[in-house]
Amino acid sequence: MPKLLRKLYENLFARKIWLAFKSAIDDVIVPGSGGIVMFGDSLTHMARWEVMFPGLPLRNFGISGERSEHLLLRLDSLFALRPEKVFILIGSNDLGVGRKQHEIVRDVEELVVRLKAGLPGCAIHLQSTLPRQRKFAGRLLALNTAYADIARRHQVPYIELYPLFDDGSGELRAELTWDRLHLNGAGYV
Repeated sequence: MPKLLRKLYENLFARKIWLAFKSAIDDVIVPGSGGIVMFGDSLTHMARWEVMFPGLPLRNFGISGERSEHLLLRLDSLFALRPEKVFILIGSNDLGVGRKQHEIVRDVEELVVRLKAGLPGCAIHLQSTLPRQRKFAGRLLALNTAYADIARRHQVPYIELYPLFDDGSGELRAELTWDRLHLNGAGYV
């Protein structure tokens, strides 16, 4: 997609969709109801967490297409909910639109800092990115190294997912995906 057309799409259509998804989450928040929040992009959004983990108070705060900067715009919902745990999975879309590693790392670090400050006692878990198309492997691995450092410095658990999904060449394992980016049903189990 040409750069100008991509920018137009993002500014008009994608923003409208993002606002609709954000509103769908914001409008059903029961303040103080807690639970476990899965917070991220389409890999989070497309998962059926309540089916995979029946009986757990899971809240799916994933929105397809999100980047790290978008998560920073949605913290009020989490603060109102007051979850006991938050699992963050973000970064692949950032790289996909050409954002620089230092921008993504800055956003994710700010996210962790703000969540820790706004949700004292909440267990925040930072997850690595998953592999996708091979051409992204080096940048994803570098991003994951930076994420591990953020987690260490801010004393939050880091969950290294990348090796579990890597086909050995830096690409998402074929049997776990339908498009080399998103997970299929087998990818979630």
